[in-house]
Amino acid sequence: MHCLSLPCSESMTNQAAMSKPLADDPNPPDPYASMLHESVHRFIADYRNAVTDFSNFTSIFSRLLHRIPDPPLEIVWFYSAVTFHGAKFAAQGRVSAAKDLFQLLVSCSASFGKLRRIAVLAPVVYELCNLAREIPEERDEIRSMLEGLVGYCSICCGGAEQGQDGDFDSDGDGDRGLNSCFLDVVRVWVVDRCGVGDELEAFFPIATDDVCKGIRMIGSSGVGYLAGIVMCEAFLLRLCLKFGLEKISKAELENDVRNSAVQMITGFRCSSFFATLLRMLLEPILPVASLLSRKDECLLQEVLYDSVLLLDYSFLKPQIEASTECLKTLAVAWLLVADSAIRFVRKDGDQTKVISYMSAFSESCLASHLIKWVTNQISMEGTIFRPSVSTPVSLIKWMLLVEDQGVRVFDCEISKLRAKEVIDKSRVQYVIPVTKPDCKTLHDADLEMVDSVDAVSVADKVDGMINTQATDGLRKRKGTMDGLEIPVKFVKYHFDENSVKEKFPFLGNDNGLISESEVDNPVSNGCMVDMQQ
Repeated sequence: MHCLSLPCSESMTNQAAMSKPLADDPNPPDPYASMLHESVHRFIADYRNAVTDFSNFTSIFSRLLHRIPDPPLEIVWFYSAVTFHGAKFAAQGRVSAAKDLFQLLVSCSASFGKLRRIAVLAPVVYELCNLAREIPEERDEIRSMLEGLVGYCSICCGGAEQGQDGDFDSDGDGDRGLNSCFLDVVRVWVVDRCGVGDELEAFFPIATDDVCKGIRMIGSSGVGYLAGIVMCEAFLLRLCLKFGLEKISKAELENDVRNSAVQMITGFRCSSFFATLLRMLLEPILPVASLLSRKDECLLQEVLYDSVLLLDYSFLKPQIEASTECLKTLAVAWLLVADSAIRFVRKDGDQTKVISYMSAFSESCLASHLIKWVTNQISMEGTIFRPSVSTPVSLIKWMLLVEDQGVRVFDCEISKLRAKEVIDKSRVQYVIPVTKPDCKTLHDADLEMVDSVDAVSVADKVDGMINTQATDGLRKRKGTMDGLEIPVKFVKYHFDENSVKEKFPFLGNDNGLISESEVDNPVSNGCMVDMQQ
């Protein structure tokens, strides 16, 4: 077995003390990167050679942690990983080892800012997800640990009040980046569970591929994003473990799950968590589908839609002193989720819930904030134009028109593709039968496909960027979404322009834009359903 020398770590510590980074550099070079990379390489080699004693690693990194007043997250993760792997070969049970891991990470991160104290708990959530799948008989213990972890996260976010969002704490911890050894240390945690290249997917087992890809792209601002993932995974896992406990009515279970969801969202009051949850809700299948029956998954999906749409959380209101761009991005995701939710309940024929979601959309501060942000970016002949919209689809259509005029509304290509997909899907509900000259109605086989190339193109682009497949209630990676959508045919139909405008006055004379002077309320409550929905 290879051995690391303590003088090496002492030398690295001394070098770090002598080379202080510039005060205005938020992400200075990590002086421990070289040592950590070498340690990871040696540990993996030892582990694969059936070595079970990792005391040399724990001894060196324990001393190193005591010498560093504010250690990098990756150093803490490596130390806790080798300690945890060593405990697996002892007589200690896995649940007990997970509890010890939780306590170890909390103690090692005492000097961290609040978001970094949450982000460092990712290994605990990773192990709890594995335990929930592999040792279902220990659900009571797992549930108890999750309650403690969720409570700890809520305490860490406790400063997010009086207009301060948990993502924008005064110490700037949320802007702290992940160093170059982040993926190396993740490999230590998943050394016995995946091959090369699948580390993030294995380490975040109930996060979507889109969310995992975000970690690879976040660059120097990763801690806040990582904390959002940790909270979201703990949130979803805790809700999943409420199913299948005892014989209670569906109404009682639904109320219990909904109350727990709202309590956790309110307790976290963190926009990075909320944004991650919205991204997961944009997927065709929840990432926890493998833990639930299809019936329970549908119930959880609706509860989550209720939780993110029917309440206006104070930490999301526009007057919060937060990044305008960040809040705009979150509002776009919320808008796309609102459309998905309306389609979800409409498919089940729940018209009462459809009306509730429509009303929530029209009254939401996020929709108003999004309209205000966009109108502040555009001006036509000195007049600010606003849309008169009553559904998510009509607002999305207007935003796409604005984007076509050169205003960047969607923060990334995938968001824009999702928006176009919403418009394509909205046409399905308004297919009108075509009549032959002999007054006979065409059958399905005779229907002419309209916009099929565009629809397929958009779906293919989204599939290629997300690489997510959901089949038979199970979530698979690295595929496409072929087979998930019911095949549809679009029919050409020519509307009389004047009759359309008379019936749908909110579609103005300027490609769907209406002058601000014509609209008192940018989000109208008057019309609940329009041509697009």
